[in-house]
Amino acid sequence: MTSVIGNGYRRMGLSPLSRRLSAVAQTVSEEWTLLAENIPMWPELSLPPVNLISGDGHYDYAPSQGVDALRVALRDRAAAQGADIGIESVLVTNGAFDGLGLVARQLSGSGVRRAICGGPVLLSFADLLHAAGLEVVVEDWEELIAAQGWASLGLGPGDLLYVNTPHNPTGACLDDSTARALLAARERQGFSVIFDLVCDSFVFDQAVIGTPLPLIRDWQGVYAINSFSKNYGAPGLRIGWIIAGQAAIEQLTIRLEWERISVGTAAQYHAAALCGHGNAALVERVRAGRQMILDWAAGNNIGVGAQQGGVQAWLNLADSGGSDCEDAEDFADKLMMKHKIVITTGANYYPRAAAWFRIPAGVSEAVLRDVLPMLAASWPSRNTARRN
Repeated sequence: MTSVIGNGYRRMGLSPLSRRLSAVAQTVSEEWTLLAENIPMWPELSLPPVNLISGDGHYDYAPSQGVDALRVALRDRAAAQGADIGIESVLVTNGAFDGLGLVARQLSGSGVRRAICGGPVLLSFADLLHAAGLEVVVEDWEELIAAQGWASLGLGPGDLLYVNTPHNPTGACLDDSTARALLAARERQGFSVIFDLVCDSFVFDQAVIGTPLPLIRDWQGVYAINSFSKNYGAPGLRIGWIIAGQAAIEQLTIRLEWERISVGTAAQYHAAALCGHGNAALVERVRAGRQMILDWAAGNNIGVGAQQGGVQAWLNLADSGGSDCEDAEDFADKLMMKHKIVITTGANYYPRAAAWFRIPAGVSEAVLRDVLPMLAASWPSRNTARRN
């Protein structure tokens, strides 16, 4: 199924999730269980002290491309994944959204007119690409990416292919042969590719690849965006990065300097320390939480997404035997009213996935033990059975 946001005006507004969180903020006296965000939570985090070059890092502009300490750490991270890049190919950004916006505006300014995305995609991502002047075409991830549907679209220099792997929300991941075919087609046809790798630490299926970076031999027209928010459980740092060819990074650095001068110095040094610390404990927490959710779903006949990777489980209300399945937004409303639980539904994606919602795998096992039985008890098909 193809969904298109054309070049006309599109009214922007708060997402359904933001409206829910706003309602929670107005009831501070009540105790809520927030399962809305899919940021993994550290079971423990003991970082070494951060040795800043000057004071606490708040009194100096960082270089527009980013501080060397962080770019070296990110180069080393890529090397550990099997990729050979230099720090000249790394640009530090204010998170992955910032990186996506920088690349989209740069490509739009150079003649790219259409973004083809494996979906569903976050509403905010679709709106960001559209605001950059691109026609946004969203195809089902499995059909467009896994089944290589992109090969029949006649992609050329005016096109951008956006590939999120692991895919948010389904958890689907690129495999080696698909990634190689895609990169070969890009070299022949001249379209641009953005690999969104913000969860590349969380790949749990050996049949797929953790990252396409080691397969990229020609970086012309290829961009990889990443972030400390999910891969390192640190959204408050607002640190992300772009990997691309040196010439592209030079142009993106100029654009970043135009738009915001640089990214915060202290946050970059903290990110470098976190990168050196590693995220093994965070990955293990997500792995354990994911397995707990999948076991619960299997035991309750609940459909889930691809689940090859990612930091969440993507659950289907319509795939558990209920004949009167309700919209996930209605289900989320009931969870808020009855159990003070806040979830994120398919209404936060484009195109809208009406019967789906997500549960984060990176919360504590104690939270999941408390919440999962409440979800099962509230499931539409079970309520129907009790009424009958």
